[in-house]
Amino acid sequence: MYRRLLDSAPAWLLWSCLAAGAGVVAEPQGYWEGNVDAPTPATLQGGRVIHVEGVEALLRQGKAVVIDVSNTPRRPAELAPGAPWLPVPHRAIPDALWLPGVGVGAPTQQVDDFYRGRLERATAGNVEAPLIVYCHANCWLSWNAAKRAIGYGYHRVFWFPEGIEGWTAAGRKTQVAAPQGPAAEALVVLDLELTGDLGGPEFEAEHAERLRTMSARLRQDLERAGLYRILDNSAAQGLIDTLKSRQAYLHDCNGCDLDVGRSLRADQVLVAWVDRVSGLILSLTYEVHDVQTGQITARKSFDFRGDNDNAWNHAIDYMVRDLAKNKGS
Repeated sequence: MYRRLLDSAPAWLLWSCLAAGAGVVAEPQGYWEGNVDAPTPATLQGGRVIHVEGVEALLRQGKAVVIDVSNTPRRPAELAPGAPWLPVPHRAIPDALWLPGVGVGAPTQQVDDFYRGRLERATAGNVEAPLIVYCHANCWLSWNAAKRAIGYGYHRVFWFPEGIEGWTAAGRKTQVAAPQGPAAEALVVLDLELTGDLGGPEFEAEHAERLRTMSARLRQDLERAGLYRILDNSAAQGLIDTLKSRQAYLHDCNGCDLDVGRSLRADQVLVAWVDRVSGLILSLTYEVHDVQTGQITARKSFDFRGDNDNAWNHAIDYMVRDLAKNKGS
């Protein structure tokens, strides 16, 4: 009878019993599908195990992609139906991508495709880019996700087993993160626009090129951040050109930007413009408009100094971080 039970038991259960008896936690052959809070191995074949100091060293180099695979909070079962519930903001290592669900033992094809694609965007397709994967202490989700990244072909995968608890216990800073998943909202990003004192005809070509390159960079950065699913505007270019011929600015056209969103079947439209007071004083404003309701779901305006590529790049960086903060709040 005992032999029949062993023959029918799941592989992860047999592995757990053997590991407990031996007093060590060995790596399973595949992915772990048992209790995700069970003790984890001390190793990761094909990857490296690092700790707080190692994470900091990689972050200082400025090229590491940090992946948080913690689960999203669940509404307490004992809460009465209809009772308000506000989950605590999720704290993460700064600039980490929170990708809940990608660390389960057997993800759906949709989740697996999302994870593979999200890593490709975050690393710009560079399989040599360092990946730091973590969740909580004693959490198999991060081990699975790190192993899965190795399976995708990434050569520098670092598993941080102490997780966010180890990070905060060491006194390191955190920031609020928003979950990302395959069902991200579809966003149309219209080209940046320039208002105010344009500086005269001698600046026209320079500004046109800067608006073009910064608009492309904004779309790319938002795509890599995974905050939205960025749509290709080309299918609506005829409509956009027509609207531009009739309106001075698409950010201030009595909702005509929503027509572009509807034509592309977007959930939201982002409009942004730089107001140039002088060659030294400028401000960047963005708004996110809900296509269905027309409501402004996010808005921010901030000043920056210098009408040059470096200053505009810093402004775009701040804008993307602020959008991420807004999504996580």
